[in-house]
Amino acid sequence: MKKSFTSTVKSELLAKDREQPEAFLAFCYGLFLFSSAFSLNSIYLKTENKELAHAYCDCAKRLAGVKVQMSVTGGGTYTCEVAEAEERKRIFAAFSLSGSEFTLRINRANMDTESCYADFLAGAFCACGTAADPKKDYHLEFAIAYYQLCKDLMKLISEIEPDEPLNPKKVVRKYEMVVYFKGSESIEDILFFMGAQNCAFEVVNAKVEKDIRNRANRLKNCDSANLDKVTKAGVKQAKAIRRIKNKKGFEYLPEELREIAQLRLQNPDMSLSEIAAALSEPISRSGANHRLKKLEKIAEEL
Repeated sequence: MKKSFTSTVKSELLAKDREQPEAFLAFCYGLFLFSSAFSLNSIYLKTENKELAHAYCDCAKRLAGVKVQMSVTGGGTYTCEVAEAEERKRIFAAFSLSGSEFTLRINRANMDTESCYADFLAGAFCACGTAADPKKDYHLEFAIAYYQLCKDLMKLISEIEPDEPLNPKKVVRKYEMVVYFKGSESIEDILFFMGAQNCAFEVVNAKVEKDIRNRANRLKNCDSANLDKVTKAGVKQAKAIRRIKNKKGFEYLPEELREIAQLRLQNPDMSLSEIAAALSEPISRSGANHRLKKLEKIAEEL
């Protein structure tokens, strides 16, 4: 089965080398803080992504020596839980948290440098993010359970590029807040910043393909409209010429109109350019149009 674009993004983010302790800490902080539950009473992640489930367990072990209990349902949903209270305290301690904090907030002390923001956002996206297939739609989001955490995330994202800030939108959906991007350029930027460069290029390529397809459709529609116009004009001219032929005969026409009248009558679907070129003495397109207009006028006066 083909991987979803969300899974492809998460695979690329999970594959990134984070050997530097500060980069690893920032990633883990985003991953645990935005997981399904993060408190002294409960730390767990629910996901249908097997790769992410194993990464969550590995991060807990490397971060604090904690063993995560992992189970999977018949439907393929993985639950990764830090079941023991003492082990949950060790996870919190790794992030310099006591667990007695009034509300969940982003503690920037867990991001030593600005470059760690990318790793933190990568972890957050792996925990609660989704991205639509760019061939179908432009949409990337973080679904968050806590109001203050949502505000903190929006503020952090808006500070990434001060000169050209990324401005995510926010909406409340059922029991969670959703921070989202709709524009292709914003999605390219956030993916590139988090470290999913290949996926960012997929968005760029999808946009180029859409632009080419739309341009081709516009040209096709334009060609179709022009063809209809040519056909209608040709039928009208042939009708006028037939009237002249039936009432007066072609001998009635000046010599310069006789040949083009016969040619148009036999070929009502020819374009003006084709008519002009097919005459025994070819003329310009405008010249052919002028002669046919004369024939229409003659027919009207009969």
